[in-house]
Amino acid sequence: MARFPYYKKNVKELGKLIARAALDENFRKALQENPSMELAGVGLPQQTTELIEFKVVDGKENPNAVALPFRLNQNKINSANEAYLFEISKMFSLN
Repeated sequence: MARFPYYKKNVKELGKLIARAALDENFRKALQENPSMELAGVGLPQQTTELIEFKVVDGKENPNAVALPFRLNQNKINSANEAYLFEISKMFSLN
C-alpha cells in the first residue's frame, strides 16, 4: 500500500490507482512521470502532493527498492534507539 499520508476515504481510490498502474503500462508511465497529478486526481490533499516528492518504482525493474515510511521518528534516530533502528533496517534486507 501507499507509503505516504492518506485518508481512509481515499483507500479505495488509491487501490484502484495502484491496480490500474499494475495492469496498464501507459497509465503506469503517466503515473511515473507525474505522480502528484494522478494522486491529486484520486483525492489526495494538495498539501500532501505539494510537500512530498513522489517516486513510482516498478518492483519488477527494481526488486531491491525500499519504500520508506513517510514519517520517521527523528528523536529516535538522533538518540540511536536500537530497537527502532533495527526495525527500520529490516526494510533494507535484500529480497
